This record gives sequence, structure tokens and C-alpha cells, in this order.
Amino acid sequence: MVIREATIEDAAALAEYAAELFSEKLPGIFARPAPSLEDETAFIRSRLEPANSTLLLAEEGGTVIGLLDFAGGTLPENRHAGTFGVSVRSGWRGRGVGTALIERLLTWAPLHGVERIEAHAWATNPWAVALYERLGFEREGVLRGAIKRDGTPIDVIVLARFV
Repeated sequence: MVIREATIEDAAALAEYAAELFSEKLPGIFARPAPSLEDETAFIRSRLEPANSTLLLAEEGGTVIGLLDFAGGTLPENRHAGTFGVSVRSGWRGRGVGTALIERLLTWAPLHGVERIEAHAWATNPWAVALYERLGFEREGVLRGAIKRDGTPIDVIVLARFV
């Protein structure tokens, strides 16, 4: 497995990855249509242009098997902090891909002025909460009913770690 920062040239592969991921309607992933190539290119730029943001991908044999996006704060008061999301392709879950992506983020962050890393995990996704806690993230609170899926409110657990 190779973990690297995404480039604009990855847009088509990442759009295909996102389309497959969104079609699964997993707990913890927002429902949305498959992104166009233009949408994916804009998303990649939004994570690569700010110095305190990144988009990491995991590949095996040239296939994207996981993705982590980190959005750093945009104001002077919060540029030292940011929030990430991570996903892993079906068939690769439970094999260390998510762990490897987060560990790379933890290495990347202090080199780019990031001191605080935050994650928001849906309460319907206990696997994500367990992963984050195993990697040293601590629960800071719950956003009650912050998400609604099919009309049902879902709590969001806020976790964070300082690096």
C-alpha cells in the first residue's frame, strides 16, 4: 500500500472512488450524487491549495483504496486546527488502511502548523469512533441530532487530538 498526497491528475480515479463509496449509503457518509470530474477537481484543489489542508490517498496496485481529507481553519485564530474525514473502499475495510491514513496525517500536521486535529463521527458508526480513540483521539462532546438520515436524527461525536 502506498499513501501519498493526491494531485489534480487523480481527479478521475477519485471521482470513481467517491461514486462507489456514496452508492453504499454507509453510516457516517453523507448521501450525495456521484461527483463530476469538475467537482472532484475543485475538491482536490480545496484541500491542496491551503498550506494547512491536505488530501491523502491510499493506493494498492494503482487503485484508490482509501482517502483522508483534512480541512484546516481559515482564520488566524483557528489555522492551527482542522477537521478530517476518512473512508476506505469496500473489501479493504478492517485491514489497516484507515489507520495508516490517519497516522500519515498525524505526521504531516506538525510540519504544516497544525496542532489540533478533530474528527466528527456519527453515532451510527461505532467503528470510526473506536478507530479514532485507539489512535489517541478523545471525545470532547456530542452534537445531538446534528444529522438526519431518512428523517431520523443522529448524534455526532466530536473527538480531537493535539499533535
